[in-house]
Amino acid sequence: MSKKYILAIETSSSICGAAVIHNKEVLSIEEKDVRRKHAELLPGLTKASLDNIDITLDDIDAIAISIGPGSFTGLRIGLGFSKGIAYAKNLPIIPVPSMLSLAYSLREYEPKQGFLHSHANKVFFQTFRWENNIPFPNKEPSVGEIDDYFQILSHGFYYNCEDLLPNLKQLWLAKPSSSNIGQLASIHFEDLVVNEPYSLVPSYIAPFKTGT
Repeated sequence: MSKKYILAIETSSSICGAAVIHNKEVLSIEEKDVRRKHAELLPGLTKASLDNIDITLDDIDAIAISIGPGSFTGLRIGLGFSKGIAYAKNLPIIPVPSMLSLAYSLREYEPKQGFLHSHANKVFFQTFRWENNIPFPNKEPSVGEIDDYFQILSHGFYYNCEDLLPNLKQLWLAKPSSSNIGQLASIHFEDLVVNEPYSLVPSYIAPFKTGT
């Protein structure tokens, strides 16, 4: 577990936010549920999160970012913003998988699988194992139509795909947050940190096809 000060950024969903984490503890957080305003709001939310505890970017040791899958535009905005800070301050980036973060938001239930809307009628799907109340992915996320996973709609979570799911009673609603990103970055710092992050790209999983 890292004892560094981590600035955590969430833009993979409708949530736009920034949090400061130290030794897994959330010291400050500023978030808003917005759509298509991440680029406009992220700098101000980041500054407010730092100002809340009277620190600056000079006090930050690393930046954590939700790396995907998720919103195509949101992922690009968040990573571009993080790279700008990393380049200016010579900081590493900790890319945290979005679905791992969603699972962690429901750690009291330890969900074994999760669904996240991709596009149209398709969803991302991933399974997890838990050790000491910390999620680990069993394998990379897959993408498909909800019917492909119809037989396993239980003991899991969903986000932004409620209109596609036939039975929400067996699933928990996950909540994206920069606090989850930062806490997982603190826990998995040594495994996830990228010290030269300039070629880092979002994890889109399912590239969009044009002309179809």
